[in-house]
Amino acid sequence: MEINLKPLAITELKKVDFNEKEGLRIEAIFLGNCSIYAEYHLKIDQKNEEDDVFLIDGIPVFVSKESQKHLHHRISVDFNPKLGYKLSSDEEVYRYNLKLER
Repeated sequence: MEINLKPLAITELKKVDFNEKEGLRIEAIFLGNCSIYAEYHLKIDQKNEEDDVFLIDGIPVFVSKESQKHLHHRISVDFNPKLGYKLSSDEEVYRYNLKLER
């Protein structure tokens, strides 16, 4: 998996006061039954055993193996002051207006 934090997202994430062992969690939760549907979240969280860890510009990013099943290989996180965070891939926009949850 490749994760690209865009410059505005990096600037915004560097303002976050991460506690020890915390980082940014990119989460995709499968909710579908007959149709394929997943919900996407950005959280300030601690690393779990099943996470892959990516250190991007000093920011630890956690993505579980389960979440990776519902994301493309290359994803991006961007930030817009009016729209919040955006999670996307080259193929699709997963979600706009994401807020960091704790």
